Amino acid sequence: MKSKLILTLACATTLTACQLISPIFVDYNGVRRDVAEWINQQPMLSMQQKRSLAQLSKAQQKLVHIDQIPENEKFEIAKENSIAMHCAYAHVSEKKITALQKQIFGDEQSKILTRYNQQFPKIKLDTQLIHCE
Repeated sequence: MKSKLILTLACATTLTACQLISPIFVDYNGVRRDVAEWINQQPMLSMQQKRSLAQLSKAQQKLVHIDQIPENEKFEIAKENSIAMHCAYAHVSEKKITALQKQIFGDEQSKILTRYNQQFPKIKLDTQLIHCE
């Protein structure tokens, strides 16, 4: 019984410590503060998964004001989003990606993503050249 208690305390301490040092290993530069806090508070995510969500967040945040994006910037934004989405799907479940998008877009999520799919170019990426954070 005593060993179970010690093991439980050790696990709890480790998980808490990981959440505290996570910002050191995950670059949240360019991620909205509320979104960065949400990512950091997600339990049971590895540092790689948090990095993938941060990368996706940086790309997707540019879509918040989708109606104001000039035509000449749409290709680069679509490319960045495609790369970030590829990296996210490689490390994180679709459920977590959808939850992140809800955090970024709020009630406008479906409207923004529909506009993105209608107005932005579809890009086929060479997976050999993709660099995930």
